Amino acid sequence: MALDTSRVPLRVRRQTWITRDDLKANRDVIYVYGDNVKREGRRGLAREMRGERNAHAISVSWGPFDPFLLETLEEAKQEIDRDLAALAARDAPFVIWPMAGIVPEFLTMPDELYRHLTLRARALLNVKDPV
Repeated sequence: MALDTSRVPLRVRRQTWITRDDLKANRDVIYVYGDNVKREGRRGLAREMRGERNAHAISVSWGPFDPFLLETLEEAKQEIDRDLAALAARDAPFVIWPMAGIVPEFLTMPDELYRHLTLRARALLNVKDPV
């Protein structure tokens, strides 16, 4: 899936600590977090954001304890691209990106996927260190 990079990149702000109260107090702002394709679990930022209408998940694994692997590289890239395209389509005034990135430290991901996510997020959002 090709991302539309001809549009003006979304305005992105970084935030160190994000809580559910932040999302509730700023309904016109989109908050991004790393999640799994199944959209299950309550670890990390998913605990604060899951279920809020202004939260936006970017897939970084297949399931809560099922990481993306080299064997599933192309499928994982498609999931990442789909989530980034959906973020762009939300047409928010700006998005909040976690200061620590969207790939939690307890999760492993193939280097090629880190690069893919980094390049796509930079092109679309101008986020220097998205992961």
